[in-house]
Amino acid sequence: MIEKVSPSYWDIQSVSQIKSASEAAKAFETEFIRMFLKEVRKELGSGVVGSSFSSKMYLDMFDMQLSKTIADSSGLGIKEYIEEAIKAYETNSKKS
Repeated sequence: MIEKVSPSYWDIQSVSQIKSASEAAKAFETEFIRMFLKEVRKELGSGVVGSSFSSKMYLDMFDMQLSKTIADSSGLGIKEYIEEAIKAYETNSKKS
């Protein structure tokens, strides 16, 4: 089974391929979690892993996968919140 990966904010072509509010909300949640993990890691310092380029690259890849896993679990509920906000916006904008 081929796994669909959420597009990154710098991948304009993939972002433009998002067709539904659900896909957009999931991509936003994944990116939000990744940025949160990056900032937390920045505050924690280099720690055991070190501060070399390869360590930073490994941790960034780890954060990307961890953020995708967290977003897939729907544990935070950010995706659902955004979907509800989009639906409310669509409903209210049709009334105007």
